[in-house]
Amino acid sequence: MAHNAGMSLSLTVTEAAARAIRDAAADPDHAALRLSIGPAFEYDLQLDTEAPGDTAVTSHGVTVLLDFVSAPRANGLTLDFDPTTPDGGGFTIDNPNVPAPILSITPAELKALLDAGESFELIDARTVGERVIACIEGSRLLDKALHDELMQRDRETPLVFQCHHGLRSHAAAEYFQRAGFRRLYNLQGGIEAWSLEIDPSVPRY
Repeated sequence: MAHNAGMSLSLTVTEAAARAIRDAAADPDHAALRLSIGPAFEYDLQLDTEAPGDTAVTSHGVTVLLDFVSAPRANGLTLDFDPTTPDGGGFTIDNPNVPAPILSITPAELKALLDAGESFELIDARTVGERVIACIEGSRLLDKALHDELMQRDRETPLVFQCHHGLRSHAAAEYFQRAGFRRLYNLQGGIEAWSLEIDPSVPRY
């Protein structure tokens, strides 16, 4: 159970983790662990006392303390302890809030998907002017209309992003990653690589 005004979340400390925390605490009957979660979902664990604004979650007799930034990143998290690690044991964290990775896809892999008739959205993160010069057949320009359409889609919809060289498309993929999409791909080398490796009829610029 969590307590803090306006904040409700679920967090599980396994029996093994609770035992390890109590063993390390000066007062095993009042063991409290601060869990900090950074923007890239990096974790920091330390024994601590509750501070104003903390969300406190109790599980298996252990209180986990979270600041206002870390708390929403911890909903549904499970903290476990693995005694078999080489350094004598360590905590493990299973967090469903970790964003799905953006995977790199080569031009050859993209062509294979297209040839197989796989269902996915091929999204062009360039400008209208660039599409006039060259475009990959089947791609759609990422304008407001497509953006709004995609936001209504199931978050498991596969999205493949491409731009000129792969930088803008990666940034676009990151945007949709933050929106909860979980099957994200970025065309390695962009349309430049597509022209060089797959379809020389697509003009280079």
